[in-house]
Amino acid sequence: MVDPLTPADRSALMAKVKSTGNRSTEMKAIAALDSADIGGWERHAHLPGKPDFYFPRDRLVVFIDGCFWHGCPQHVRYPQAHADYWREKIDRNRRRDNRVRRQLRADGFHVMRVWEHDLRSDTWVKRLLAMLRRIEAQTIASDDLPVCE
Repeated sequence: MVDPLTPADRSALMAKVKSTGNRSTEMKAIAALDSADIGGWERHAHLPGKPDFYFPRDRLVVFIDGCFWHGCPQHVRYPQAHADYWREKIDRNRRRDNRVRRQLRADGFHVMRVWEHDLRSDTWVKRLLAMLRRIEAQTIASDDLPVCE
């Protein structure tokens, strides 16, 4: 199928896609966090990769990844027009996501990535709560260790 838009018009349209405040992702995630009474998070911390949510006490960052932009194996549908461009663009996004994850972990952060389609159920919230409990348990266990001087 031929793209009905000119390259300039397509570029202008794609530039309007917001990376923050997206109703189908972040706003659903915020509603789920509020509904589960999960607090202690900030939005858009100034950290590598610009995580969507940051839990400072636990050093946990959460990214909400759109299925198209981040290449969800279940849902990505590559456009027919300029197919090579789009495959390379999404591959670059995935490589960047991996680099950011490695950098954050090396800096002592816990990283959780959530697919856009996971927001349709509360499974991701349960995963988040389990991760927060594990982090807390590790912190408590390390606080119990004797201090060597």
